[in-house]
Amino acid sequence: MKRFINRITPAKLKYRFFYAFILFVLIPIGGIQIYQFNKLESLIEYRISELNENQLEQIAQSFEMMKSNIILSMLTLENDNNVMAILKTPSQYERVERISMLEERFNTLQTYEYSSYVQYSLTDNYGNHYSSSKSAENGNQVIPEKGFNRLLHEDTSYHLLLRETDRNELWDRSPLFTLFSVVKDANNEPIGMLRIRLDYKEWFKSIAKEISTGQRYFISDADGQIIAQTKNGLPLQNGIVQQLISKQREGGFPTYYIDKTTNALINIRYLPSLDWYIINLFPLDLFLGDLKAMRDQVLVTLYIMFGIFAVITLLISASITRPLQQLQVKMMEMVRKNLKLHLPEDQYKGEILGLHQAFNQMVYDINHLVAQLKIEERQKEAIHSQMLLNQINPHFLLNTLNSIKWIALDDKNETIAEICVSLGKLLESGLNSEVELIYLKDEIDLVGSYVYIQKYRYDNLFDIVYEVDSTLDYALVPKLGLQTLVENAIHHGFYQMESGGIIVVRAYTENKKLHIEVEDNGIGLEYAKQVAFKRGRRGIGLANLRERYRLLFREDAEIKIIPLTRGTKVKLSFPLLISIPYSLGGLSHVENSNC
Repeated sequence: MKRFINRITPAKLKYRFFYAFILFVLIPIGGIQIYQFNKLESLIEYRISELNENQLEQIAQSFEMMKSNIILSMLTLENDNNVMAILKTPSQYERVERISMLEERFNTLQTYEYSSYVQYSLTDNYGNHYSSSKSAENGNQVIPEKGFNRLLHEDTSYHLLLRETDRNELWDRSPLFTLFSVVKDANNEPIGMLRIRLDYKEWFKSIAKEISTGQRYFISDADGQIIAQTKNGLPLQNGIVQQLISKQREGGFPTYYIDKTTNALINIRYLPSLDWYIINLFPLDLFLGDLKAMRDQVLVTLYIMFGIFAVITLLISASITRPLQQLQVKMMEMVRKNLKLHLPEDQYKGEILGLHQAFNQMVYDINHLVAQLKIEERQKEAIHSQMLLNQINPHFLLNTLNSIKWIALDDKNETIAEICVSLGKLLESGLNSEVELIYLKDEIDLVGSYVYIQKYRYDNLFDIVYEVDSTLDYALVPKLGLQTLVENAIHHGFYQMESGGIIVVRAYTENKKLHIEVEDNGIGLEYAKQVAFKRGRRGIGLANLRERYRLLFREDAEIKIIPLTRGTKVKLSFPLLISIPYSLGGLSHVENSNC
């Protein structure tokens, strides 16, 4: 991934500025504008869908109310004594009287809203026909024979025709939304037939016209067949009704549906009591046309701004990168001219001037450092020669000590031989200049060699005690650092003492650090300083030791001198490093024992 990013990233700074401006400024601004327009468009679609849902709810309530009113009208007619008397014994009334009485009764039923779309038809068993419509047919049977037989043999004596299949099989292609009823007397004997017909297509168009704002409404049966629709507006695409019904039955149908073909918003409402669906198709171009034109205009303006800002970005980046390119050329010339180069400063200002000044200062500092390095190199060569010369004397002393040791052994003077061996260990350790850190146990051996010589010199004036855990034997410590502290305790602490001197060497760990303490019961720190002042000579052992520890451990090392009631304690603290030899089960590298 990183290689791919590096490959597509331009190398020149000018083009990086340009691409960064396009990528992080212009493209986000354009994306935000498009996102805001899309959010606004979605919000408008949602609001339109809410309006359509309310309108569909009104139409659904009207359907439910119309159905209730038709059934109520049927029950009212069947329970009217006058109507029952006319149907049962029409011979007791004149024809004109019968027609007038029933028409008056039909008119009293048509008092609710949209009742003008409802037509009532009655026939009796004697072939008399009565209708609320002057144009209604006379002599035709109100209920087809198959449907009439079905009503006689069912528990209910009426049927509301809503399905296309029922109309074909039993009701001889009668219009949908027609109520058929067999009128029966108190003895449950059929005395007539009632038909209440709703011109639902014209009634549906009338309702849709009142609430429409450019939509088109459809009525679909449960099989997805359109049975009524308004005439104005966009067409409903083939197969989309079945798709909408299927989604709604599955329970996953959204609040609204967008038909991309006609750019129309579609809502659907189910009528459970009728098993019909009401569909609302709203052309979005009515409201979103101006919004899309405005969006296109804003995008064109934004593209023009993109172009202008892109050109400005190139010009600005070029004004910045051109001096940098010149600086790059000058730096390449600097190598060829052996750092003898100076950039002009009077042609620039601001950050570019500061950059040229810093470059000139850098060239000056580099020349100065090169000259200083040459001097230091010559000094190192001189010191190296002196070191080679100085190594001759220690080797000569070591060889001489070996000769003295063998002479003492020949004379059976073991004390002098041991002194020679101890001094030889110290000289041999000093000659090994390549090793700076040694094991703590080896450092204690060197201290033991040194103490052996000093005890002989001072006639056993002091004793030394070691309080060191064996687990710290392979802790790494600076070479001859402990010997320096013991030397100070002997020379400064036991000054003017005749006997009873004790030196305690203590080592322990705490907080991932090794702490070494050298404690004596000598004359004390203040008195030792006074004696040193009288001698007129300043000690350099501790100063050298501090400098060595600083070079080895930086700020992680610390040397403390602690005055005691009797004597002095010096405490060394530095990082704990354990290096157990590989032959004893340790690793081949130094590690912290607490990690």
